[in-house]
Amino acid sequence: MAGIQPGEQVVLEVENLSHSGEGVGRWQGRVVFVPLAVPGDRVRATVVEVKKKYLRARLEEVLVPGPARCRPRCLSFARCGGCHVQHLPYDYQLQYKTRLVRDSLERIGRLTGVKVLPILGMDNPWHYRNKVRFHVAYREGRLALGLYAPGSHVLGHWMARDAVCHILDGELNNLALRIECLLNKYRESLLDGFKPLLSYVTLRKAVATGETMVVLATTKDRWPRQEELAGELAGTGRVTTVVQQTAVLPGREPDDGRTRTLYGRGYITDRLGDLVFRISAASFYQVNPVQTRALYEKVREYAGLTGMENVVDAYCGVGTIALFLARQAREVLGVEVSPRAVADARQNARLNNLNNVSFVRGAVEKLLPRLFDRGDGPDVLVLDPPRRGCHRSVLEALARYPVPRVVYVSCDPGTLARDLGFLAGHGYRVVEVQPVDMFPQTYHVECCCLLTSI
Repeated sequence: MAGIQPGEQVVLEVENLSHSGEGVGRWQGRVVFVPLAVPGDRVRATVVEVKKKYLRARLEEVLVPGPARCRPRCLSFARCGGCHVQHLPYDYQLQYKTRLVRDSLERIGRLTGVKVLPILGMDNPWHYRNKVRFHVAYREGRLALGLYAPGSHVLGHWMARDAVCHILDGELNNLALRIECLLNKYRESLLDGFKPLLSYVTLRKAVATGETMVVLATTKDRWPRQEELAGELAGTGRVTTVVQQTAVLPGREPDDGRTRTLYGRGYITDRLGDLVFRISAASFYQVNPVQTRALYEKVREYAGLTGMENVVDAYCGVGTIALFLARQAREVLGVEVSPRAVADARQNARLNNLNNVSFVRGAVEKLLPRLFDRGDGPDVLVLDPPRRGCHRSVLEALARYPVPRVVYVSCDPGTLARDLGFLAGHGYRVVEVQPVDMFPQTYHVECCCLLTSI
């Protein structure tokens, strides 16, 4: 055991799944993580990383398949980073995610006895995504659209070869194939030597209206024949707007990129129930419309509104949750750092004739403590932070100024458990957690949680 090196092979039984969907087994007392392995498998794997307490290994052969293993629908599943657990039946995926949430609360948050409801799954867990970002590469003399292989900048899924992404909306699949052909029609103007001027192409669809946006992320503000390309894109499928975005540098938020409308209005509109939402190129909007409705209904249930409450929606994006709650609240204030999202949120309030909703631009970790310090704390607080969770100053402000009801929406069980653990130790009771399967075929899981001040 002591002398094992990368490149050596091991044979082991897979016992569990990690938080990122990797198979977990043991070899001579040491934990081994094996991507693409499932519980019950007996596998042969090559060690690729050696740490003091664990190994990472590459799956070479499934010697005996476990009872949970199934055939992935996508032929590029093993080499594409878009899905992680497609080799597990959907009912097993749901069990895994519910267990993952419970385990995270206990292991990271040190919370025991919290009521975790069974995850809300989908009737049809395929072709649900209304947005995708395809990277652009130059392969075999052609511009190629695809998805990166895990942990790399190499295409693992190439639309021209694989033809379909099984979690992407069907119309967007067809649109991606047509766009790849169109990009190659203009290939000479989109290449700088052998390097594409395009970094990625983002497709967004408003499922309720059918409006579709194409975002071209480029390394230059202008390039030859861009108006001709935009014009032809506009005649492809149901594209209603084409936007050019300066490719974002690593470590910067997508909203930092400059945008310019090449065709159409520069945004699309979608409906959620009886609400209308305007969505710009850089605005956050949930990618699964079916599960978004289920999630927001749970938010509204946990908020427990009677029409008399003042509500703050922190990290409000384009105002979806804020507007979803507005008709049952006295007043709603949305807080959001992205200027474009705030502009959309304000427009969305006007579109829906909701006059009891306002939005302010700024970092939640700065504005929320100020709000509390001047005595304007809400009756209900909704937290929907990015994957990294809430900033420490937000949690400390909640500890100083108890809010009667807090609804926490999270896309990461680990950071959720960390934040809930802090709040549970500073005057709050975690009443209930409802996982929602917003991202079938992946290890990601959304949660909606209710907390009350003690």
